[in-house]
Amino acid sequence: MFLVRRKCITSRDKLWKVASLLKQICSEYEEKGRGEALIYVSGWGTPSDDYSVCAEWTQETLSSNAFSNLPDKIRNKLSQELQDNIERYEIEFHEIVTQDKLTERGL
Repeated sequence: MFLVRRKCITSRDKLWKVASLLKQICSEYEEKGRGEALIYVSGWGTPSDDYSVCAEWTQETLSSNAFSNLPDKIRNKLSQELQDNIERYEIEFHEIVTQDKLTERGL
């Protein structure tokens, strides 16, 4: 199992707009069967090096998302609107440690 985190760097005045857009995007994916995402902001009321909005979720495997599989609302509207409101974004991939994985490694 993996934890995926998408971090959008933005400005203070756009932070909550980006949070709303990222929440809408994640909801579209959830309707297509992806696990529920947790959305959170940094830099507004918390110490941070930047103003950012993160979405993170878990999934069993990692694979690329084919363009044809993108929900229409994301492809036709939300993706561009998000890009217009952020400076950049990063995606992180983390493997979740389970007892089975530790046992397989003799730990």
